[in-house]
Amino acid sequence: MSVCLARFVFATIILFQFSSTVFAGALDDYYLQQFGETKNIQLQKTILSVAPEAQESAKCGMPLKHGLRRDWKLLEQTTQKVLAKRLALPALTGEKIFTSVGKHFSVHYATTGTDAPPLADLDNNGVPDWVESVAATFEDVYTYYGTQGYQLAPTLPAGAPYDIYLLDLAPQGFYGTTTNNQPASSASYPNAETSWMELDNNFTDSIYKPNIYAPLQSLQITAAHEYHHAIQYGYNVFFDIWYAEATSTWMEDELYDLIDQNYTYIPAWFNNSKTPLDLAVGSNAVTTGAGYGRWIFNRYLAEKHTPAMIRGVWEKVGGLPSPDGSSDIPMIPVLESLLSAAGTSLSADFFGFTKRVYTMDWSTHTSETDKIHPYSPVATYLVYPVNSSVTSPAPPSVTLPHYSFAYYKFTPTPEMPALTITLSKSTGIQTTVFRKSSGGITEIIANAGGNSYTDATFSSADEVVLLIANTSNTDGANANFSTDGKLTTPGTTPPPPASSSSGSSSGCFIATAAYGSYLHPQVQLLRHFRDEYLQTNAPGRAFVAFYYRFSPPLADFIARHTVLRSLTRLALTPVVVAVVHPLISALALLLLIGAVLASRLHRIKAVRLNAHPYVISTTSYRL
Repeated sequence: MSVCLARFVFATIILFQFSSTVFAGALDDYYLQQFGETKNIQLQKTILSVAPEAQESAKCGMPLKHGLRRDWKLLEQTTQKVLAKRLALPALTGEKIFTSVGKHFSVHYATTGTDAPPLADLDNNGVPDWVESVAATFEDVYTYYGTQGYQLAPTLPAGAPYDIYLLDLAPQGFYGTTTNNQPASSASYPNAETSWMELDNNFTDSIYKPNIYAPLQSLQITAAHEYHHAIQYGYNVFFDIWYAEATSTWMEDELYDLIDQNYTYIPAWFNNSKTPLDLAVGSNAVTTGAGYGRWIFNRYLAEKHTPAMIRGVWEKVGGLPSPDGSSDIPMIPVLESLLSAAGTSLSADFFGFTKRVYTMDWSTHTSETDKIHPYSPVATYLVYPVNSSVTSPAPPSVTLPHYSFAYYKFTPTPEMPALTITLSKSTGIQTTVFRKSSGGITEIIANAGGNSYTDATFSSADEVVLLIANTSNTDGANANFSTDGKLTTPGTTPPPPASSSSGSSSGCFIATAAYGSYLHPQVQLLRHFRDEYLQTNAPGRAFVAFYYRFSPPLADFIARHTVLRSLTRLALTPVVVAVVHPLISALALLLLIGAVLASRLHRIKAVRLNAHPYVISTTSYRL
């Protein structure tokens, strides 16, 4: 090997090893950034620059605290020292405590500083009116959940008031946050834990939109939301975050029906309906609809099975162990099991829900139906025929992850008196077609064979809409459609062995094992690459299928060995760099190929010279 090639390879290995070391701290950086702490990560940004996410509206801080406790042992000691205060009880300046009239809550508040709530005491009883409002609101919430049959949040000792701390949470972007504290297990719920709560001290900052929602209204929905998280910890500390948020957000409207703030989360889901029901709740959850926007699915379940079905989900979770002693319990299998026991299935109910997204025939909260975001089509077709040659506004083909859906709209034209939509679909896909006109919405029955739909009076319709839903726990289900019968064969990517938005649901088993958490930025980066680039074509789906089949056992082995985790991070680093910087990586590959070719040519030349020692030098000499 030439000196040039050796130097190139050595530099590449050093760069990748150095990058791997830097990336190993990316989980630390994730939590430090989310909690507003500082750390020097400029070198990482230089090597792997990913644009920071935009600041979002305020949300619940529970997922971040929940993840921090779960991933605590994976963090560097210096990071643990900085973030330890985030898992400790708050220290308030001039702290005072007010116990609610029902004795169920202790409200801790500061008397000076930025954490102090409005201290006006109009009734002159020595307690700020705002603090009294907090206590009274939580007593109302406590009573409601009790009447609904929920096991209320445990405290130690049993029967002691639940602790609520008022702080200025606006800089962190939180309405409130619930933090698990210590075990409170019982025979029924062995993984139960107590918790305590932080709440914004006044809800007057701009992120809470006080011009739309009065501070008392923000207090009420936050109390309903956060106290259900406290109840969830009382069932099982290993709950799946997406469903925890979906339930708490649903409860906001059940308790305080006239505030309706939770409707603002639905568009993020319906506009991204090709994401799975159990999409992981990350820092961008408000804009993706993960967790928060999924609350509307609970409304569907409550309407079909009564609200007791939602409570039953949490009671079932309460009796389950963590999959490995530390990770969260996947919720999709829980829902599948519970609905099966009720004589239906998650597949049937999810498909029924996706239909209702279009028909809007909700049976409860009917005065608020207009607040629910309407369906959002992936594409609207105006020119026919639509077939595999069409690329705009979107190809007539879709690949869907588990429990996701997509709508396609067909606009009538005089040239098309009738419309027939023909489909080719893989296992797990369910479809239907709706016709909307002045007479209302009708569902078109499939033709014989179930793979085509005909609207004989298409030109007189307002619109015809095709629904394609993956109603299975299988990722990569594919469907193609056309209006002239020309179709391509669909494919299917087998699902991973387990599904959880909090752990292995990403399918990136080896990456998750190497980096330690599905929240790790590099794991999320690889998941995005899989979903956007590999799952959308046949070769990519074939690779993902191969990976799903053979990677879980290897990932389990890697996760148990620190050295192997480091080596795997080193091996994955070129992949991560290639995903983020494809042009630079391509250039580096070309340079490597060039170096290899140069080295080979040099060796060939050397061999030829050695093979002809009789060659006489033509150097001339002067006498």
